[in-house]
Amino acid sequence: MAETFWNALKVWSQKPHVVNKRLTGVASVAQWKCTSNFSSWEEIVEKHLELIGLNEVEIKKRMSSDLWSKSEHWTIENHEENTCFASVRRCLPKQTRRHQTVLELEVIDFKLKCAVYVPLNEAIEGEIENLIPPCPYAACLVSSDIELKVFKSDTRGEWLLLNVLPKLRKWYAEMDNHSGVDSVHLVSLEAYNNLYQELKKKYVPNIAKVWPECTDPQKFIHEDVAIASYLILLWRQERERLQLDSNYRQTFIDIGCGNGLLVYLLTSEGYQGKGIDIRARKIWSLYPPEIQLEISTLVPSEETYFLEFDWLLGNHSDELTPWLPVMALQSSIKRHPAHLPTRYWVLPCCPFSFWGKFQREKFNSANSSRYFEYLRFVADIGRNCGYDVEEDRLRIPSTRRTCFVGTIHKKSDSEWADLLKIKTNMIALSKEGVEETMFQPRSAVELIRNCTRVERSIQDAFVNLTAKYLLKCGFEKQPGEWNQGGEINLTDLVTLVSEEFKDLSRLKNECGGIQTLLRNHSHIFVVQNKCVRFRSPHEISVEEWRNQQKNPEAKRKLRLAASACAITKKKACWFFANHPDGCPLTRDSCRYVH
Repeated sequence: MAETFWNALKVWSQKPHVVNKRLTGVASVAQWKCTSNFSSWEEIVEKHLELIGLNEVEIKKRMSSDLWSKSEHWTIENHEENTCFASVRRCLPKQTRRHQTVLELEVIDFKLKCAVYVPLNEAIEGEIENLIPPCPYAACLVSSDIELKVFKSDTRGEWLLLNVLPKLRKWYAEMDNHSGVDSVHLVSLEAYNNLYQELKKKYVPNIAKVWPECTDPQKFIHEDVAIASYLILLWRQERERLQLDSNYRQTFIDIGCGNGLLVYLLTSEGYQGKGIDIRARKIWSLYPPEIQLEISTLVPSEETYFLEFDWLLGNHSDELTPWLPVMALQSSIKRHPAHLPTRYWVLPCCPFSFWGKFQREKFNSANSSRYFEYLRFVADIGRNCGYDVEEDRLRIPSTRRTCFVGTIHKKSDSEWADLLKIKTNMIALSKEGVEETMFQPRSAVELIRNCTRVERSIQDAFVNLTAKYLLKCGFEKQPGEWNQGGEINLTDLVTLVSEEFKDLSRLKNECGGIQTLLRNHSHIFVVQNKCVRFRSPHEISVEEWRNQQKNPEAKRKLRLAASACAITKKKACWFFANHPDGCPLTRDSCRYVH
C-alpha cells in the first residue's frame, strides 16, 4: 500500500506539469537527507518557513545545518523507512513572458508517509496568477487513502483540493510498480525549456505565415522545433562528454526528412547536414539555398553507409526505421579509425520490419501493445549492432513520442568485425518465414487514401446502409415527430452491413476506413467516441465550422447572412431527399438546397 502511494506521489513530484498546465516541469537545485524526527507535516512546514523570500545561495546555506546533510542524488524508489529527503527545485513556467521561474521546497518523510511542499517565493497578490500554489501543503497517506492538507487551512489551497487531490487518488487507485520513462530525461529540462522557448519565438511565426502544406502548421512546426531543441542539447552534452573542440558542431543526415523543417532548423542553428526524401515538398522551395534537401530513393542494404555524417536521424522514417542502426554500424566501420563512430537518433512511428509491415505475432507480445512491441524491436536492433541504446520521451504534440538515442565507443578492428558478423546473422534471421526479402521503398507519388477517390456509387451505398441502421435503432417516436435515429458503435456497424455491403475491403484500404468516409459526410453524420449518429440539420457541419475558424470575418458575415436567410446554397440537402421524414427545416431555414 505504501509503495503504491510513493509511486503515485512520484508522478506529482517529478511531473507536476501533467496537472498544473502553467508549468513545463521542475529542475532540482540541491538535495539533502536526514533521519525522520518530525512529529507532523505541520512541523516540517514551520521549521522551513524562514526560507521564504531567500535566494538560492542563502537557502543552501540555511539547509546545510545540523538537521540536514547534503545528498548528491536521491530517488523516491530507493529509500529507508526512517529517512527524510528534501529538495529545493526550480518550477519552470511554460510561458516565460507571463511567469517567472519560482523556487519550491519539497520534503518527503517516509516515516510520516507524507510529502510536504513549501513555496519559497513571496506570494503574488492581486490579479496576477501564481505559477504554483502560493501556500504550503502536504499529500499524506492516511489509512488506505490519500489526503491533501493545506497549511492553516489557507483558502488559497482550493485549487489543490479541486485538481491535485483527485489526480493523486486516481493514480493511487490505478498505479502499479511500473513507473515508465520520464520525458526529456536525457537532457536538462530547464535548458530544454529555455531553448525551446527561444527557438519557438525565433522561427514559428515566420514559418507559420508561409506554410504551404495541407498539414496542420501548428502541430508540425512546434513538433520539429521541440525535436531540434532536444537534439541541439543532446549534441552540446556530447561535446562536453567527449571533450570536443568548443567550435565543433556535429553533422547529420535526416533520412526521410519529409517537409525538411528539422533540417532547416538545425542548419540555421549552425549544424551542417542534409535531408533526403523520396519526393520534394512544397515548402522546400521556400528555404534558403544553404538548406540541403535532396530527392533520393534510398534502398538500404548491408552495404549502405554514410561517411561524412556524425549522426543519422530518423524522424518518422517508417520503412527505413529498422535500418538506421544497421546503417549507423556500417558507417562507423567505414569511418574507423579516422573519425568517431556514427551515432543515431530515431523516433519510431509506423511499424515496419526490414522487409515490410511489422508482424507483431512473430515477437513475444502476449501482454503488450503492438506499438510497445515495435519499440522493443527497434531498440533490440540497435543493441545487436553494438550500440548503447537509451530511451526517452519527447514533449511533442503526438501520441508517438518515444525516441531512441544510439551511441557507441571506438573499437578495435576485431571488435568491429565481430559486430559485423552479429549484424549479418540478425539480417539473415529476419528473412526466415518471409516471402519477399527485397526492401520495398514507397512510391514517389503520394497516394491519396482519404476515401475521396472511392467510387461515388460505393460511397453512396455505404451512406445509405448506415442511415438505414441508424433509423432502425432509434427510440420509438411520437406521431409527427422527426426520426433522429439512434447511435451505433463503428465495430457493430461493420458487422451489420457486412452481408449487404460487398465493398468493405475497398474502404478498409483507405486511411481511417469507414470512419474517414463517415466524417467526409459530416453534413449527415457525427462520429464521436467510436460511434456514429445522424447530425441534426440544426447542427453546423465540421466543414462549415472549420471554414469559420480560419476566417473570423467570414464567420461574422455568415452569422449575419444566416439571420437574413440569405446563405448561398450549393449542396443538396441529404435529409430532404433521403430521410423518410424529410428535412425538419423549411426550405428557407435549411442551409442546403431543397
